[in-house]
Amino acid sequence: MESHKGGVLWNPLFRKIRWIPGAARSSFTLCGVGYNGSIPDKIVGTIYSLDLRHQTVVMFEFETNAWKLIDPDRYVAEFTREQSLRHNSVSLNGNFYWTAYNLETGEYFIRILDVLKEIIKPFCILPCMGKSSSHTRVLAIYKGDRFSVLEQCKTTCKIEIWVTKKKISNGDDVVWIRFMNVSIHNFPRFYHKFSKYMVDNNIYGKTLVMCCSYRRSGQAYVYIVRGDMCKRIKIDEVPSQFRCSIHVPSLIPIC
Repeated sequence: MESHKGGVLWNPLFRKIRWIPGAARSSFTLCGVGYNGSIPDKIVGTIYSLDLRHQTVVMFEFETNAWKLIDPDRYVAEFTREQSLRHNSVSLNGNFYWTAYNLETGEYFIRILDVLKEIIKPFCILPCMGKSSSHTRVLAIYKGDRFSVLEQCKTTCKIEIWVTKKKISNGDDVVWIRFMNVSIHNFPRFYHKFSKYMVDNNIYGKTLVMCCSYRRSGQAYVYIVRGDMCKRIKIDEVPSQFRCSIHVPSLIPIC
Protein backbone atom coordinates (compact mmCIF):
# COMPACT_ATOMS: atom_id res chain seq x y z
CA MET A 1 0.00 0.00 0.00
CA GLU A 2 1.44 3.42 -1.01
CA SER A 3 0.41 5.92 1.61
CA HIS A 4 0.34 9.02 -0.60
CA LYS A 5 -1.68 7.32 -3.35
CA GLY A 6 -3.72 4.77 -1.49
CA GLY A 7 -4.28 1.06 -2.02
CA VAL A 8 -6.79 -1.67 -2.71
CA LEU A 9 -8.39 -4.08 -0.23
CA TRP A 10 -9.38 -7.37 -1.84
CA ASN A 11 -11.79 -9.95 -0.44
CA PRO A 12 -11.00 -13.20 -2.35
CA LEU A 13 -14.03 -15.01 -0.90
CA PHE A 14 -16.61 -12.58 -2.28
CA ARG A 15 -14.33 -11.34 -5.11
CA LYS A 16 -14.82 -7.74 -4.08
CA ILE A 17 -12.30 -4.93 -4.00
CA ARG A 18 -12.36 -1.55 -2.30
CA TRP A 19 -10.20 1.48 -2.89
CA ILE A 20 -8.51 2.87 0.22
CA PRO A 21 -7.36 6.52 0.02
CA GLY A 22 -3.81 7.36 1.06
CA ALA A 23 -2.91 8.18 4.65
CA ALA A 24 -1.56 11.56 3.52
CA ARG A 25 1.89 10.77 4.98
CA SER A 26 4.77 9.16 3.11
CA SER A 27 5.94 7.40 6.29
CA PHE A 28 2.79 5.32 6.71
CA THR A 29 3.30 1.59 7.41
CA LEU A 30 0.48 -0.95 7.26
CA CYS A 31 0.15 -3.16 10.38
CA GLY A 32 -3.04 -5.11 9.71
CA VAL A 33 -6.84 -5.19 9.76
CA GLY A 34 -8.86 -4.67 12.95
CA TYR A 35 -12.14 -6.41 13.72
CA ASN A 36 -15.31 -5.37 15.47
CA GLY A 37 -16.87 -8.69 16.35
CA SER A 38 -16.20 -10.92 13.34
CA ILE A 39 -16.31 -8.24 10.64
CA PRO A 40 -13.11 -6.44 9.53
CA ASP A 41 -13.95 -2.75 9.69
CA LYS A 42 -10.67 -0.88 10.24
CA ILE A 43 -7.19 -0.80 8.79
CA VAL A 44 -4.42 -0.11 11.30
CA GLY A 45 -1.04 1.42 10.56
CA THR A 46 1.63 3.68 11.97
CA ILE A 47 3.17 7.01 10.99
CA TYR A 48 6.68 7.71 12.22
CA SER A 49 7.38 11.33 13.13
CA LEU A 50 10.99 12.35 12.44
CA ASP A 51 10.52 15.54 14.45
CA LEU A 52 9.09 13.87 17.57
CA ARG A 53 10.87 10.54 17.01
CA HIS A 54 7.94 8.31 17.86
CA GLN A 55 5.32 6.31 16.03
CA THR A 56 1.72 7.42 15.89
CA VAL A 57 -1.10 4.94 15.28
CA VAL A 58 -3.66 5.71 12.59
CA MET A 59 -6.85 3.88 11.62
CA PHE A 60 -8.88 3.83 8.45
CA GLU A 61 -12.58 3.30 9.19
CA PHE A 62 -14.60 1.61 6.45
CA GLU A 63 -17.87 3.15 7.63
CA THR A 64 -16.67 6.76 7.35
CA ASN A 65 -14.10 6.14 4.59
CA ALA A 66 -11.61 8.30 6.48
CA TRP A 67 -8.35 8.06 8.42
CA LYS A 68 -8.31 8.72 12.15
CA LEU A 69 -5.34 9.59 14.37
CA ILE A 70 -4.93 7.84 17.73
CA ASP A 71 -3.45 10.51 19.99
CA PRO A 72 -0.02 9.29 21.20
CA ASP A 73 -0.28 11.46 24.32
CA ARG A 74 -2.82 9.00 25.69
CA TYR A 75 -0.34 6.16 26.01
CA VAL A 76 3.28 7.22 25.47
CA ALA A 77 4.82 7.66 28.93
CA GLU A 78 8.01 9.59 29.58
CA PHE A 79 9.79 6.56 31.05
CA THR A 80 8.51 3.92 28.64
CA ARG A 81 10.40 2.27 25.80
CA GLU A 82 8.07 0.95 23.13
CA GLN A 83 8.72 -1.95 20.82
CA SER A 84 7.76 -1.32 17.22
CA LEU A 85 4.08 -1.89 16.47
CA ARG A 86 5.16 -2.57 12.91
CA HIS A 87 7.67 -5.33 13.69
CA ASN A 88 6.55 -6.75 17.03
CA SER A 89 2.76 -6.73 17.17
CA VAL A 90 0.26 -9.58 17.03
CA SER A 91 -3.43 -9.53 16.24
CA LEU A 92 -5.91 -11.41 18.45
CA ASN A 93 -9.70 -11.07 18.67
CA GLY A 94 -9.52 -8.08 16.32
CA ASN A 95 -7.13 -6.10 18.53
CA PHE A 96 -3.37 -5.50 18.36
CA TYR A 97 -0.82 -6.25 21.09
CA TRP A 98 2.88 -5.44 21.46
CA THR A 99 5.56 -5.29 24.14
CA ALA A 100 6.89 -2.30 26.09
CA TYR A 101 9.37 -1.63 28.89
CA ASN A 102 9.03 0.80 31.79
CA LEU A 103 12.42 2.37 32.43
CA GLU A 104 11.38 3.58 35.87
CA THR A 105 9.91 0.38 37.36
CA GLY A 106 11.80 -2.20 35.31
CA GLU A 107 8.53 -3.88 34.28
CA TYR A 108 8.01 -5.47 30.90
CA PHE A 109 4.39 -5.45 29.82
CA ILE A 110 1.99 -5.73 26.89
CA ARG A 111 0.05 -2.84 25.39
CA ILE A 112 -3.26 -3.31 23.63
CA LEU A 113 -4.76 -1.31 20.82
CA ASP A 114 -8.50 -1.76 21.41
CA VAL A 115 -9.86 -1.36 17.89
CA LEU A 116 -13.49 -1.04 19.03
CA LYS A 117 -12.83 1.66 21.65
CA GLU A 118 -9.95 3.18 19.64
CA ILE A 119 -7.66 3.47 22.65
CA ILE A 120 -4.20 2.18 23.56
CA LYS A 121 -3.54 1.09 27.12
CA PRO A 122 -1.47 -1.37 29.22
CA PHE A 123 -2.82 -4.92 29.09
CA CYS A 124 -0.75 -7.19 31.35
CA ILE A 125 2.72 -7.68 32.84
CA LEU A 126 5.24 -9.93 31.08
CA PRO A 127 7.04 -12.69 33.05
CA CYS A 128 10.55 -11.26 32.51
CA MET A 129 11.04 -8.61 35.18
CA GLY A 130 14.46 -7.63 36.48
CA LYS A 131 16.45 -8.65 33.40
CA SER A 132 18.43 -6.53 30.98
CA SER A 133 16.35 -4.34 28.70
CA SER A 134 18.81 -5.18 25.92
CA HIS A 135 17.40 -8.71 25.64
CA THR A 136 15.18 -9.44 22.67
CA ARG A 137 11.53 -10.08 23.52
CA VAL A 138 8.99 -11.16 20.93
CA LEU A 139 5.26 -11.74 21.25
CA ALA A 140 3.36 -14.43 19.30
CA ILE A 141 0.05 -16.27 19.32
CA TYR A 142 -0.13 -19.69 21.00
CA LYS A 143 -2.84 -22.25 20.13
CA GLY A 144 -4.92 -19.59 18.39
CA ASP A 145 -6.25 -17.87 21.52
CA ARG A 146 -3.28 -17.37 23.87
CA PHE A 147 0.04 -15.53 23.97
CA SER A 148 3.60 -16.76 23.93
CA VAL A 149 6.62 -14.56 24.57
CA LEU A 150 10.17 -15.39 23.54
CA GLU A 151 13.13 -13.81 25.31
CA GLN A 152 16.65 -14.19 23.92
CA CYS A 153 19.91 -13.08 25.49
CA LYS A 154 21.88 -11.10 22.93
CA THR A 155 25.18 -12.35 24.37
CA THR A 156 24.62 -16.09 24.67
CA CYS A 157 21.61 -16.42 22.30
CA LYS A 158 19.90 -18.60 24.95
CA ILE A 159 16.12 -18.51 24.73
CA GLU A 160 13.33 -18.73 27.31
CA ILE A 161 9.70 -19.04 26.24
CA TRP A 162 6.55 -18.51 28.30
CA VAL A 163 2.92 -19.09 27.33
CA THR A 164 -0.35 -17.99 28.92
CA LYS A 165 -2.23 -20.68 30.82
CA LYS A 166 -5.68 -19.70 29.57
CA LYS A 167 -7.10 -18.08 26.47
CA ILE A 168 -6.90 -14.30 26.37
CA SER A 169 -10.01 -12.40 27.39
CA ASN A 170 -8.76 -9.49 29.50
CA GLY A 171 -5.54 -8.44 31.16
CA ASP A 172 -6.64 -9.09 34.74
CA ASP A 173 -6.53 -12.89 34.69
CA VAL A 174 -3.41 -13.55 32.60
CA VAL A 175 -1.22 -16.28 34.11
CA TRP A 176 2.14 -17.14 32.50
CA ILE A 177 3.83 -20.55 32.65
CA ARG A 178 7.35 -21.41 31.50
CA PHE A 179 7.13 -23.39 28.26
CA MET A 180 10.69 -24.27 27.23
CA ASN A 181 14.35 -23.23 27.25
CA VAL A 182 16.67 -23.35 24.25
CA SER A 183 20.44 -23.44 24.77
CA ILE A 184 22.09 -24.51 21.52
CA HIS A 185 25.58 -23.62 20.30
CA ASN A 186 25.63 -21.18 17.36
CA PHE A 187 21.88 -20.66 17.51
CA PRO A 188 20.89 -17.58 15.47
CA ARG A 189 20.04 -14.17 16.88
CA PHE A 190 16.37 -13.19 16.72
CA TYR A 191 15.69 -9.92 14.90
CA HIS A 192 12.18 -8.46 14.88
CA LYS A 193 12.41 -7.35 11.25
CA PHE A 194 13.77 -10.62 9.89
CA SER A 195 12.34 -13.37 12.12
CA LYS A 196 9.10 -15.11 13.06
CA TYR A 197 8.41 -17.94 15.45
CA MET A 198 5.72 -20.22 16.81
CA VAL A 199 5.57 -22.88 19.53
CA ASP A 200 3.37 -25.92 19.98
CA ASN A 201 2.89 -28.82 22.36
CA ASN A 202 1.47 -31.92 20.70
CA ILE A 203 2.16 -35.65 20.42
CA TYR A 204 5.71 -34.87 19.31
CA GLY A 205 6.42 -32.79 22.41
CA LYS A 206 7.22 -29.13 22.96
CA THR A 207 8.45 -27.57 19.73
CA LEU A 208 9.87 -24.22 18.66
CA VAL A 209 9.75 -23.33 14.97
CA MET A 210 11.62 -20.18 13.96
CA CYS A 211 12.08 -18.66 10.53
CA CYS A 212 14.79 -16.05 10.05
CA SER A 213 16.49 -14.25 7.19
CA TYR A 214 20.10 -13.21 7.68
CA ARG A 215 20.63 -9.52 7.05
CA ARG A 216 23.98 -9.77 5.26
CA SER A 217 23.48 -12.79 3.02
CA GLY A 218 19.70 -12.54 2.78
CA GLN A 219 19.45 -16.33 3.05
CA ALA A 220 16.35 -17.59 4.88
CA TYR A 221 16.23 -20.66 7.14
CA VAL A 222 13.67 -22.50 9.24
CA TYR A 223 14.86 -23.87 12.59
CA ILE A 224 12.93 -26.65 14.33
CA VAL A 225 13.86 -27.24 17.98
CA ARG A 226 12.50 -30.13 20.04
CA GLY A 227 14.35 -31.15 23.20
CA ASP A 228 18.06 -31.45 22.34
CA MET A 229 17.32 -31.74 18.64
CA CYS A 230 17.75 -28.74 16.32
CA LYS A 231 17.11 -29.05 12.59
CA ARG A 232 17.92 -26.28 10.12
CA ILE A 233 16.14 -26.15 6.76
CA LYS A 234 17.37 -23.83 4.02
CA ILE A 235 14.68 -22.00 2.08
CA ASP A 236 15.76 -21.74 -1.54
CA GLU A 237 12.39 -20.67 -2.87
CA VAL A 238 12.57 -17.15 -1.38
CA PRO A 239 13.27 -14.72 -4.27
CA SER A 240 16.58 -12.90 -3.80
CA GLN A 241 14.95 -9.47 -4.09
CA PHE A 242 12.84 -10.25 -1.01
CA ARG A 243 15.41 -12.00 1.19
CA CYS A 244 16.74 -8.83 2.77
CA SER A 245 13.33 -7.30 3.38
CA ILE A 246 11.19 -7.68 6.47
CA HIS A 247 8.99 -10.26 4.74
CA VAL A 248 9.80 -13.75 5.96
CA PRO A 249 7.62 -16.83 5.39
CA SER A 250 4.67 -17.00 7.76
CA LEU A 251 4.60 -19.73 10.37
CA ILE A 252 1.00 -20.94 10.35
CA PRO A 253 0.16 -24.27 12.04
CA ILE A 254 -1.63 -26.60 9.63
CA CYS A 255 -2.42 -29.45 12.02
